[in-house]
Amino acid sequence: MKNLKITLREIKGHFEYILYDIERITKKGLKEEFFNDKDYVILLDAFIFRFIKLQSAVSEKLFPLLYEYLTGKEYTEAAFIDILNTLEKYKIIPSAQEWKKIRKLRNEFVHLYPWETELKLEAIKLGIEKVEIIKEVIKKVEGIISDSKS
Repeated sequence: MKNLKITLREIKGHFEYILYDIERITKKGLKEEFFNDKDYVILLDAFIFRFIKLQSAVSEKLFPLLYEYLTGKEYTEAAFIDILNTLEKYKIIPSAQEWKKIRKLRNEFVHLYPWETELKLEAIKLGIEKVEIIKEVIKKVEGIISDSKS
């Protein structure tokens, strides 16, 4: 349980920063013409970086630990899709398919080139939407952890 709490604390840190980035992006707007503004590009890059860190921490750290906690089985003996299916079964994620889409978006961010501004803006819009799903996952995990204290 200790590692689960530590991992959740790390994720909440990433989440706090990504919410700040979203707030700043929302104030400015998402427009291709802003790509001449270095501060704007840095802000979008900060969002992308934080999204990658957040999604990776949830998928690669939190989900395996949660799988072990819920099933009593070693996560190393399960395929990632089995972990996702288990988390879907426990209603921690909306669906394994939805989480695979979030993971795919994370990978798209990694492979975006600086000149692909239109793709970058579309991916960021989608990323902002997906942050809401991650927020719900965090809440559910917090509930599981707090329930285990009682």
